[in-house]
Amino acid sequence: MKVLILSWYFPPSNTIGAIRVGKLAKYLMRRNVDVRVVTAREPDLSKTLPLEIPADRVTWTRAVDVNRPIDIVGNLRNRLLRRAPKPGGGAAPGASSGGSGGGRGSLVGRVLSTVSDYYLNLSNLPDRYVGWLPWAIAGARRTCRDWKPDLIYVTGPPFTAFLAGHHLSRKLGVPWIAEFRDRWADDPYFEAPDWRMALLDRMERRVAGSASGIVTVSEPWSAFYRAKYGKPVATIYNGYDPQDFPLQPDPPPATPPSSGSSPDLTITYAGVLYSGRRDPSALFEALALLGPERQRIRIEFYGSDPGLVMPPAEKAGVGDRVTVHPAVPYKQSLEIQRRSDVLLLLQWNNPREQGNVPAKLFEYFGVLRPILGIGLEDGVPARLIRERQAGFFSNDPEAIAGQLRRWLAAKDAAGGRLPGLPPAAREGLSRDIQFERLLDFCIEVTEPVAARRVSNCGAPT
Repeated sequence: MKVLILSWYFPPSNTIGAIRVGKLAKYLMRRNVDVRVVTAREPDLSKTLPLEIPADRVTWTRAVDVNRPIDIVGNLRNRLLRRAPKPGGGAAPGASSGGSGGGRGSLVGRVLSTVSDYYLNLSNLPDRYVGWLPWAIAGARRTCRDWKPDLIYVTGPPFTAFLAGHHLSRKLGVPWIAEFRDRWADDPYFEAPDWRMALLDRMERRVAGSASGIVTVSEPWSAFYRAKYGKPVATIYNGYDPQDFPLQPDPPPATPPSSGSSPDLTITYAGVLYSGRRDPSALFEALALLGPERQRIRIEFYGSDPGLVMPPAEKAGVGDRVTVHPAVPYKQSLEIQRRSDVLLLLQWNNPREQGNVPAKLFEYFGVLRPILGIGLEDGVPARLIRERQAGFFSNDPEAIAGQLRRWLAAKDAAGGRLPGLPPAAREGLSRDIQFERLLDFCIEVTEPVAARRVSNCGAPT
């Protein structure tokens, strides 16, 4: 079987989307699938993720930044606003308040902002990566010059890749599968004018509607897309790679116990935050409820925006127990997680979050550390954590404070290291098991197409 993968994200770019598709390519090659990948040269991401397939199987293409004009307009607007006179005279050091005294510079600034908004909404279709579309198609055509895939596998976001897959499927006459790692027109995290949302929905229906099958990362999303498109849909969790998460004894405590006291209980979060939607405030409030015991707890963030972490921590009075670190390479992140006592999972506490299963959850299962979840309490992550007895999930600061006390007691009883999860907690969640199901689905999708070709070739003339 020959599979062409289209994805903006791919190793060595270090981002969670690249991890999944990189591991998929690795697995397919191990199963003797002839894999080729077309991806973009992403300039804004660190190149620290291991490439686990031969580089000659990957075509990296350039892409045009369609938002470059906006940067130019933004710089012009800022210069005009800096020159705008204050109502009381003198040069304004920053943006005008927009009042009647803002002057001509303020008016021009507002006009430029409006123009920028219209440009973004009209040009970023389906997303800001649309400048990759012609290069993705050209790169795929070069790849297919003397090699023809049996299947095109396209993963998004960004969903510009879907447009490329839709086009190539028609030109090459081969089926394609649309993988929704996240939602497109139905994404509750994305906000835009109603007219643009309607346009995106029509675009999605036309493009994804041409796919032979759909892959999602959770059962609720599978049910949603099955109802929306009436096509075969497979649920494939992100999972963990057993080679990255070998079973091994717990590492020793970060610091040895002294004077009869255990080292700090370390809670770690690795990844980005979204204002108002992945919010650690409940944990900070719980920490404040512990009184003097909070001095035994440290909360470490890696790769998060300090502006979304420290203000709520300081508001709760626990800023001294919270540290924000820069992002680290993938392998280092896994080691940090393995040495932590508890791993923090943050989700949006909103019914629209139903079905969102972050890849981070499976890293947490992979390292077999207890998980503290905050967010939607009847979502898939909360269910997995509870069913597998892998930790605690709540939005109630008092309940979280009680669990922190229990973990502190367990840490003391174990001599300074909170016991990890049993291996059974991660059973069935490995990437190998998930991708085996995916390969079966790919074969099911391509077989009807192959059968139709044979039927057409054998038709009487």
